[in-house]
Amino acid sequence: MLRESTPAIWTALYAEQPLHQALTTLAAHGWNVFEVSTEHFCELEEAPDQAARIDQVRAVCQQHNLRLPQGHALLQANVCHADPERRAEDIRRLHAHLRLASELEVQTVVVHPGKASDSTTRAQRRHAQELRVAAFTELATAAAGLGCRLAIENMAHREFSSSADLLELLDAIGSKAVGVTFDSSHARMTPGIDLPAAIRDFDDRLWATHLSDNDGSGDQHRAPGNGSIDWPAVMQALAAIDYGGIVNLEIPGERHADVELRALKSRHARAVGDWLMELATR
Repeated sequence: MLRESTPAIWTALYAEQPLHQALTTLAAHGWNVFEVSTEHFCELEEAPDQAARIDQVRAVCQQHNLRLPQGHALLQANVCHADPERRAEDIRRLHAHLRLASELEVQTVVVHPGKASDSTTRAQRRHAQELRVAAFTELATAAAGLGCRLAIENMAHREFSSSADLLELLDAIGSKAVGVTFDSSHARMTPGIDLPAAIRDFDDRLWATHLSDNDGSGDQHRAPGNGSIDWPAVMQALAAIDYGGIVNLEIPGERHADVELRALKSRHARAVGDWLMELATR
């Protein structure tokens, strides 16, 4: 079974709006549970009136009975970057986003595992892994102190595309404040990944989802049904592990410049979210 009964959406469908406005817009389309996007964390991070912006978000959530259980910290952060100054700056900004998550009562913060694409020797890859483990150990301690937790995302066509990669990283970190985010589009476009099998492999370490569809040729992030993913199998796998996080749609492929069409796509995605929840009960 799924412990959440309502689907969620990531707020960057309206990334051009401040977070409180994006939430108001999406609430009018029937959404009431959200993942705070990287774009909106960055907006708050850089706002000179940060405290006032956070108060606006809290007021909108209270007015419309909205919840923000999940957020995506700095998407571009690379905790194992070869440049120590860039690496330190990325980790500093991840700390800042964790503090914002705590202010917004976000419980699960999605992070990327970092990439070491220039590593060609075993020693280089081992060093990159050591940097990851050190960074995520530090960030996990900070997250736990702030009342939240980290969920590292599977990637596509590179390191950490498989459940084995991610689970081995979690074992190396050894923190109860670190789990996994499952991104269905990343998994679908990676040859050899069996999506339901990966979900079952993650089991109770799966804390967050980024659900979207593609045809396998690229990271298209469309609404479920606009690709070739077997959604009944995915949702039944989530139910089989008693997944307790949100069923969250991350669908930048549906972001359209025409605001009326985008609103229609948002409302359609809300209905698709209900369909996904129903699939999990079959």
